[in-house]
Amino acid sequence: MIWSKYNELIKKQDDSFFLFNSRTKKWLTLVRELYVLLSDNYKNIDEISTIHPELFESLVKNDFVVKDTNEETSKCIAELGTRLEFSNTLKLTINPTLDCNLRCWYCYEGHLHGSVMQSQTIDNICKYITEQLEKHRYERLQLAFFGGEPLLKFTKVVQPILQNVHDICIHYDTIFVVSFTTNGVCLTQKVRNGIKKSTTNVSFQIPFDGDFEMHNKVKKFYNEQGSYNIVTKNAREAVLDGFRVIIRCNYTKENIRSFQKVIADFNDLVDRPNLRFSFHKVWQETEDEELKIGIKELKANIAGIKFQSNINSYFGDSVNPCYGDYMNNYVFNYNGDVFKCTARDFAPEHRIGKLTETGVIDFNNLALQRVKKSMTSECYTCRRLPICPICSQLKYESIDGKCPVHITPNEISMNIQDYFTDVLYQHHYEKISK
Repeated sequence: MIWSKYNELIKKQDDSFFLFNSRTKKWLTLVRELYVLLSDNYKNIDEISTIHPELFESLVKNDFVVKDTNEETSKCIAELGTRLEFSNTLKLTINPTLDCNLRCWYCYEGHLHGSVMQSQTIDNICKYITEQLEKHRYERLQLAFFGGEPLLKFTKVVQPILQNVHDICIHYDTIFVVSFTTNGVCLTQKVRNGIKKSTTNVSFQIPFDGDFEMHNKVKKFYNEQGSYNIVTKNAREAVLDGFRVIIRCNYTKENIRSFQKVIADFNDLVDRPNLRFSFHKVWQETEDEELKIGIKELKANIAGIKFQSNINSYFGDSVNPCYGDYMNNYVFNYNGDVFKCTARDFAPEHRIGKLTETGVIDFNNLALQRVKKSMTSECYTCRRLPICPICSQLKYESIDGKCPVHITPNEISMNIQDYFTDVLYQHHYEKISK
């Protein structure tokens, strides 16, 4: 018998002790004496069985101790595959347009003026959904609108899709869930009322780039006028209308402290269960000591405010794989091109296929290659494999077939410990929510 390579012995700052396995997501809460026993005999598992047979039995029962490391790796890969391949939810993202009414310096999308989804493509999407629900009988359909700015084409594209898909889901007794990634400018009362006609199971993710001054430096109209006031107004009204609203806080070293003022602008609403603040580093920003100090200061300044947030999370809003890695997840571009995720521009050379007039995806070789190269040569020995945040797209793009992220064993241990902190927090939150 040997130790699972996915184990991590953890000592918290409050002198609490845990043994966590990132594959099984199981953990043991340890007293100091047992923590010392495991630490001292980490490479001598037989000694533990002699000193504390009851503990050893628990270690074996919960897969902290395994027979063979290769068998454990194979089991881990199979579990990841099952999780990604078999889901009761069909997840689709739709780009009604690639045009946008704002210009943000960090946006990776190439704004395409005049781009708009045509009625034929809308029909093709509805045919695809009908076929999938008929064939697989999914319990849920998650429809996400992206872009560009999706609400620019609400009347012409979004509303017809919502109405048609609503009827399809009624027919197949499928739960219909909708989300929008929107800059919030077009999220007017008229648009919100139009959405309510099809479904109220809706969420809006609205990005903020800091307070009034900071946000208006980034999210500006063509005439250089800022958008903070109109976006804040629309976001607040959406919360009051009962929609789920996620304020996405895109932070940098320059703006991180200003989010205290953003939270203050929602102060009378922060206790509502349908409002959440989600903090994300702008992807071009370096995660250096200066940024960490800014985050620490923000946390201290808002510590007394009770609101839903991921600010104390290490891995973001969830501990789930990248949405693009799920087999039943596709992105339909305005022109019928099909992609796996929204984290790349929608250039034709990146598409994995095309949606045909019969509602079928005509896949190309890129789709097959991505599936074949979803693992690098280093994944099989990596301790971070069960919780790896690196999506298959990055692994596929790896030039030398190795991990695209150069990470040390110590950093892997820290990653697993941070992940466990998130799991504990999620476990506690679910417990108190019941």
